[in-house]
Amino acid sequence: MVKVGYCGVWIRDHLCEVKEDYIQSMSSRYRSEMKETKNHVSSYHSFCKMVYVLESLGLLEFTREEPASRDWLKHRKYYRIKPGMENSLKWENPQKYYETKAT
Repeated sequence: MVKVGYCGVWIRDHLCEVKEDYIQSMSSRYRSEMKETKNHVSSYHSFCKMVYVLESLGLLEFTREEPASRDWLKHRKYYRIKPGMENSLKWENPQKYYETKAT
């Protein structure tokens, strides 16, 4: 069971289960699960920022891109856990490591 509110941990556990996914799909599922537990739900924009942070820390990697389901949407960008990073402590508090990296 994912610790409630730990978006980074949720993304890790989700990608361990499905292997790869795109941001909109992950965000929708995360939001749905958080609503069920009546906990704070981060915005799509915040979720995108978290994926960026996780990628910057070397926890996620871009795998492929495919056309979106509608012409007016952006392409879907798929991500997976970078091999060997599944058990990194950075998943627990990615913002802390990201801020340390930036200084």
